[in-house]
Amino acid sequence: MVLRSEQYDDVYFSADDGLAETHHVFLNGNNLPKAWDSRDYFTIAETGFGTGLNFLCAWKLFEETAKPHQKLHFISVEKHPLAKDEIIETLMPWQDDLSSYIKRLLELYPLRVPGPHHIRLNDNVTLTLWIGDINDVIPQWTGQVDAWFLDGFTPAKNPDMWAETLFENMARLSHSKTTFATFTAAGDVRRGLEASGFHVQKETGFGRKREMIKGHFCGSTSRQPSPHIKTIAIIGGGVAGCAVAYIANHEGIKVTLYEQGDTLACGASGGKLGMINPKLTAKPTPHSDYYTAAYANALRVFSQIDDIDFQIHGSHHICVDDDKDRRFTGYIDNLGWHSDHIQRQGCDLLYPDGASLSPEKLCHALARESHVILNTLIESLDDIEADIIVIANGYAAKDLLKDDIPIHSVRGQVSWIKPQKTIDKNICFGGYITPQTSDGYHILGSSFQPWDKNTDVRNEDHEGNINRYNLATDNDLSNADVIGGWAALRTSSKDRFPIVGRIRDNIYISTAHGSHGIISSLYAADIITAITTGRHVPATRAVLSALFPKRFDKR
Repeated sequence: MVLRSEQYDDVYFSADDGLAETHHVFLNGNNLPKAWDSRDYFTIAETGFGTGLNFLCAWKLFEETAKPHQKLHFISVEKHPLAKDEIIETLMPWQDDLSSYIKRLLELYPLRVPGPHHIRLNDNVTLTLWIGDINDVIPQWTGQVDAWFLDGFTPAKNPDMWAETLFENMARLSHSKTTFATFTAAGDVRRGLEASGFHVQKETGFGRKREMIKGHFCGSTSRQPSPHIKTIAIIGGGVAGCAVAYIANHEGIKVTLYEQGDTLACGASGGKLGMINPKLTAKPTPHSDYYTAAYANALRVFSQIDDIDFQIHGSHHICVDDDKDRRFTGYIDNLGWHSDHIQRQGCDLLYPDGASLSPEKLCHALARESHVILNTLIESLDDIEADIIVIANGYAAKDLLKDDIPIHSVRGQVSWIKPQKTIDKNICFGGYITPQTSDGYHILGSSFQPWDKNTDVRNEDHEGNINRYNLATDNDLSNADVIGGWAALRTSSKDRFPIVGRIRDNIYISTAHGSHGIISSLYAADIITAITTGRHVPATRAVLSALFPKRFDKR
């Protein structure tokens, strides 16, 4: 089957043999595998992910030829992501060659929502797939690129992609040994590359194409070595700290995790069941972009971890007033999510992929490969020896840093209830109720009490949780059995957005994740690890600016 794009009236690859075309144009054109032979870390950037065929071929070649310590990072962009079944059907002719690679890619294939999707296929191969327009996306890319796969649709059908923005950013991201290859030999492409500092040469094309071009960057920029991070110390054994530990371990960094309590998840991360649920805005903003990427990332990663009570059952958001209705309409109309992942149900909103898991079990799973030191209160950063220190201990970060970071604690109490009718999905209404826990009850919450630091469970808060639910829904929980509850202190910032990034020198922070810490913490860990290792950061510049710890200094 030759797949043709409806948007561009062009095929995704050669009708003669797409697999052979990838080898001839992109792999041989960039002198692979020889080019990565002496590189510990090799980055390929691609314009036009399509079916993923180029990536799959590069991944397979890397695993066949690379040394055990080498790592491949493949960065790609796709404006119109295909569905899984389209990819399976189109790649069917090469199942014998690529079956295990196709299967793994589709296991982790991202939600079709805009933004960066940072996908670890294994400990040596990572794919960052940006969903969006190349002209918007490529200016956000960081790090250096070793080889370019210029694919996309033909310039005659898709001229907007083959534009000055592409060529200028290729030059920005390239070094003196960076190569490129493309199936086209169009004059505008040749001239654009040459004007941006690339040497261009014609080669015999593949199949029906008489010519293709390849070349290298002529600029004097040398390839920058990545910082050699061997050790990382993390302060805080909640979800934020354990998430950093998990990502750092996958990068081969030795992790020491300090927790002042006698177990992990002894604070706000100790809940029995938490929701995986996005936090959106009616129009695109850095906040909405952050939580979109965080939500998709959390669903993908947590679905691969055993023994954390992970279940997908959907999240139903009730339209409680006109403001919610306006917001829900904005989500649908303005954020670019595929209808597979967000839907109106009457006035209400449904996230079909919404899920839940045990935060307590998650912390233990994320820190499984780390050196964990319990019952240890870190009072001074001078007591820690590590290449990188990450502060992820919630509100206590304020005392440890001795800086005036604008964070505060928020008391939240949940109620453990057994209603007369079982609820089978997350329901959100200002508060929320989860499906059953493994112990057979539902979690209803949560109270919101800034500055109150008392974590005793209160009957009046149980009543408040039930009353909020009754007012927002057609159901009545007044006769439900309340079998217990739990109260903890979440950490929030002045602008209710996480604080993530570099504080000074080798000190980083991940805090103020509030009520969305399950999804937010994991994405923050990816961002911190990418920054500290000098690699491609899977976030836009606007998101990084919004997260920046020193952002409050400007006000």
